[in-house]
Amino acid sequence: MISIKPFKYDSVNELVKMFTDDEILRKELGLEAKEFSADEEYEFITNWSKKTNSEQYEIRYGEILAGMISLSHIDDEKKSARIGYWVGSEFRNRGICKDAFGLLVSAAKERSFKILESGIDKNNVYSLKIWGKYNPEIIEKNEKQYTVKIKI
Repeated sequence: MISIKPFKYDSVNELVKMFTDDEILRKELGLEAKEFSADEEYEFITNWSKKTNSEQYEIRYGEILAGMISLSHIDDEKKSARIGYWVGSEFRNRGICKDAFGLLVSAAKERSFKILESGIDKNNVYSLKIWGKYNPEIIEKNEKQYTVKIKI
């Protein structure tokens, strides 16, 4: 059972443990430190959320924190936002991110969002598949990335 819920301080210790234990994820996210303080991580997420007008959601696989997904750069006038997400390496290839993405798209629709977009590396076939279900407009951003955009 996959669910998403707003990220709260109560979950920061699980997040820190994931960042500490998951070397693959840490490398992908560009996290150089091996040790993370719960308070520092929560402060980083809170500040990033304010800076980018974002909402962070936990991706839950049953009761376990599997990753994070966000609506960022929310523009209330244009009814648009960007979506970003990741799941821990042990949770991949199970459809978890696909299901969480669908839940976030549904929540954005309920809130009258019209456009959702993201930048995706051209070699990230998994993310391209997730977005592909929604018939995205795909625009070449540069030699390494696409901008994908869906109207909901």
